[in-house]
Amino acid sequence: MDAKATGGLIARRRKERNWSQGDLAERLHVTDKAVSRWETGRGLPSVDLLEPLAEALGLTVSELLSGRELTPEELPKAAGEQIMETMQEKARILKGFAAAVVMIIALAGIFFGYHYLTTAPETDLARLEELAAAYLGRFQDAGEDGFDYNALEIVEMERRGDYLAALCSDGQGNWCMCVFDRDGVFSDRWMANGGKSRMETGKLGSWNFGTSQEAVIIFCGGDLPEEAAYYRFQNSGITYTCPIEGGRVLDVFVLPDTGDISSYPEEVLDQDGDPLDVRYEGDIRPEN
Repeated sequence: MDAKATGGLIARRRKERNWSQGDLAERLHVTDKAVSRWETGRGLPSVDLLEPLAEALGLTVSELLSGRELTPEELPKAAGEQIMETMQEKARILKGFAAAVVMIIALAGIFFGYHYLTTAPETDLARLEELAAAYLGRFQDAGEDGFDYNALEIVEMERRGDYLAALCSDGQGNWCMCVFDRDGVFSDRWMANGGKSRMETGKLGSWNFGTSQEAVIIFCGGDLPEEAAYYRFQNSGITYTCPIEGGRVLDVFVLPDTGDISSYPEEVLDQDGDPLDVRYEGDIRPEN
């Protein structure tokens, strides 16, 4: 559709009828400024106005779209060409829309696929072990004597809110601890996102961090002395005393005070509450 040719045809037919732009505008229920834009080629009539405009000017829609008066022989061909052009334009629009839909579906597939493949449900112990080994193994230097991540086994788990901690052993007296966050897409799946890549056997350790809403403190340890019965720590002026069972510790604390994520001083106590000479390992966390 040639805007200038169509505009010229509209102006010529209007003048043949001795109508002003306002007269034509009144018949079509538009403004005279709209008619002026059509006639100068600065705009085109909307699709819903083509038929009433053509009828008012004594034209066919095909002539209006062609920008000239057509002979009876030309009319069928012009109508066919315009139908084809309309169909092609719709096909181009549909093709572009389909391409956009395919792209959106592909991106959604990548997004959801990533979240699904890098997480595991709490009940899938084997997959959680794989995720823990892959995550923590990145932070151990090549050739370093330490945890054997190929033999990683989860021996204990504890969940608090959106955090799941796993105490792990390689069966050779070495320990590590992995923290899983609840996935933001699949709420019943967990993603490895922190922890201690190695822990000294027989010592109490912790891994602490804070969010905008809470402080998270995780205590962990394996192969503690047989006489170790409790451990004690302070946070925000409150003293906590917690039991030790079977020489292992895995406790997750989610505290409302975000201003204090410390866990000091820490003591390991015997059955009578007396401190044992068990050094606290401190907060060794992997670097991303």
